[in-house]
Amino acid sequence: MDSRGQISAEFLLIVSFILIIVLAFSSIAGPQSQENSIAAAAREGATGAISEIAYTNVSVKPMRVTGINITGGNSRLIRISFDGQIPAEYRALVINRTVESLLTVNGVRPVNSTTVRLGDRTYTVQI
Repeated sequence: MDSRGQISAEFLLIVSFILIIVLAFSSIAGPQSQENSIAAAAREGATGAISEIAYTNVSVKPMRVTGINITGGNSRLIRISFDGQIPAEYRALVINRTVESLLTVNGVRPVNSTTVRLGDRTYTVQI
């Protein structure tokens, strides 16, 4: 029996399976990577804002960001939690600094003062 070409066929079969696996994982990993970048930028912006507030106003105690929750479908909500209560007069500052930090992520465009867009998803910041 002539087996010429069998190695080429097996090679193409193996390469095609590897390519399918890589494409499947990249379709899952891509959006998750964007989500991680958004969460990291939101945490950085909120932490910077709280540090600035505590530095300029000694009556406000320093706080930590205790959680970042991102929920929703194409219209997502970024809910930022702190270990203390943010005074009402500083809430807008924290949201603005967080949005400014989100705008440093590649591909993010502003929609309004609390919302940004990345691809087909919008992200609204809430404290």
